Amino acid sequence: MIRVNAVTKRFGRVVALDRVSLRISRGERVAIVGTNGSGKTTLLRALVGLVSVEGAIEVDGVDVAKHPERALARIAYAPQIAPPIEAPVEEIVRLQSELRGIARAAVAKRAERLGLDLDAVARTRFRDLSGGMKQKVLSSLALAAEADVLVCDEPTANLDAHARAAFFAQVEERPDNAILVLCSHRVDEVRHMVDRVIELRDGKVARDASITDLLGDLRSTRIEVKAAPQAETFLLDRGFQSIADGRFSGTFHQDEKLELIADLMRLHGGAISDLSIFDDGEVTGFVDEPKTDSGKRRVA
Repeated sequence: MIRVNAVTKRFGRVVALDRVSLRISRGERVAIVGTNGSGKTTLLRALVGLVSVEGAIEVDGVDVAKHPERALARIAYAPQIAPPIEAPVEEIVRLQSELRGIARAAVAKRAERLGLDLDAVARTRFRDLSGGMKQKVLSSLALAAEADVLVCDEPTANLDAHARAAFFAQVEERPDNAILVLCSHRVDEVRHMVDRVIELRDGKVARDASITDLLGDLRSTRIEVKAAPQAETFLLDRGFQSIADGRFSGTFHQDEKLELIADLMRLHGGAISDLSIFDDGEVTGFVDEPKTDSGKRRVA
């Protein structure tokens, strides 16, 4: 239903997206992951027509750039950073409800589940809400639209634990043929919500895999080595730490493990007297903290 064909986006000399191509079918739940600057948010903003791009993006065969009113009618969007809207919450909800053809009560019900009393903030300027309240309003509007495609950029960055759980629960209730596209720094947070993960790196698709395959690659492995002094520089350069005289330890992804061990034995096999491998059973990766609506990094 979603087709991204050779999409490129430049901001001056910076290439945010570099000929990105992908397809997302009905019923798929996809996480766009990667570190800061990888192009995640730019791709999501391109999907919902907020930035112009080279190449083409289609939703159910309708070009987003050429016919945005038709293509975007199928999409609901919850941004990472809330816009500084001067209007009171009630006006925003009323306008969105009329445009989408949904009842205000449906939005209020979604908000209530997230822990927000819509009536209590109805007359408050949207920009004066806390970061968490802004995100709850925007998420409620997006969820209440019940669109074919739900696009979320760091949807839980400002939410408390209860609101995060409530948001995930409402996403799980969407129809089986609905599409979910969400952006996240932490694949472990969204692992139960998606079946496919697309990793961006420097504006390009670095990996497109099932969540099962990706979690296997990101599963952490701890390697401990006892080595003679001539191997110390190699070990420290490759991410090991000294834990005792002549002993070193490091934690690596599964997809790094084999290459690392092969290089170690090829270059310094004679200096290794002991090598132990431990499966930590944890998923690591994409650890950059998302920014809040104020542009500052979230503080736990």
